[in-house]
Amino acid sequence: MERRELLMAALSGEPTPRFPVIGPGGLINVVTREVLDRFHVPLPAAHYSGVMMAELAAACYDMAGFDNVGVPLCLTVEAEVLGAKVNVGDGATLPRIVAFPELSPEEIIDNALPALLNHGRVPQVLRAVELLRQMRPSAPIIGNLAGPATLAASLIRPSALLDLIRKDPSFLNRLLEGVVSFLCAYAEAMVERGAEIIMIHEPAARTGSYMGFDLFVNVIPYLNEVSRYAHLGGAKLILHVCGGRMEQVRMCREAMMDAYSFEPEVNPGDAFEILRKPIVGTVPASLVHYFPPEMVLEETLMVMRRGAALLSPPCGLGLDTPFQNLRIMKEACHRFRV
Repeated sequence: MERRELLMAALSGEPTPRFPVIGPGGLINVVTREVLDRFHVPLPAAHYSGVMMAELAAACYDMAGFDNVGVPLCLTVEAEVLGAKVNVGDGATLPRIVAFPELSPEEIIDNALPALLNHGRVPQVLRAVELLRQMRPSAPIIGNLAGPATLAASLIRPSALLDLIRKDPSFLNRLLEGVVSFLCAYAEAMVERGAEIIMIHEPAARTGSYMGFDLFVNVIPYLNEVSRYAHLGGAKLILHVCGGRMEQVRMCREAMMDAYSFEPEVNPGDAFEILRKPIVGTVPASLVHYFPPEMVLEETLMVMRRGAALLSPPCGLGLDTPFQNLRIMKEACHRFRV
């Protein structure tokens, strides 16, 4: 099976001769110091250059043997273009949001338009997708998006958001409708340029009760709207949810996704029994970051035995992660025996 055929079959719930191992990008960073040093692609410059971004994604694909290429290389692009302040890091750190937008809530909603595809780093991400289609034509491309809950939580201070919702219960829907109009356009643009899979990341789901209400449970209809746009273009959808609560897994039953990704605390077999869709399995970030490859290999094999259909490195890895610990996850798929 070619990599594209293998990955698409797994996402469709079909049997495959081996487990696909994906390096999605976005929140699940697979760029490390070893890759940067070997290919001499500088950070943070690559975050502003579609050419450099594509080169780094292709380098990770080649070095680790992943079954995809993925961009962008962080999860701050959407919040930044909507007004949040971002520190793009340096050669040792990845981008992070450091301040909420200096805009009123109504201005944030009014500014969340598809026209933003021409602003900020968005055009460079789309350019990277186009280039990767040419550079690695046999590799499936994963485009990454911040989910509606995560994007909303990055734009308005939690205490202020709660006050706004208390005063006007319809405000949350108006905010989510605004950010989703942008996310749908962004997802559609990625698919048009060659992305065959869209991974939506919801780290905001980790917090559970968000200032007195659960923000994640409110976004399922909006996640489905993004999914509808991507599906119309023929793409597959993966939802990555941070946190280890089975309650979060059950919330996902209404989401129209092709596969789901959870943190290592969630047993892939248990999640599959609830969702009946392929589950992306992973291992603890601390294990990948600090422990020897042999332990990462053993833990990866255990995840496969527990019912995962695909594998992925964990979210939140830093640039100093040993690259061998990512590469060993691909080796696990060749060693696996039921």
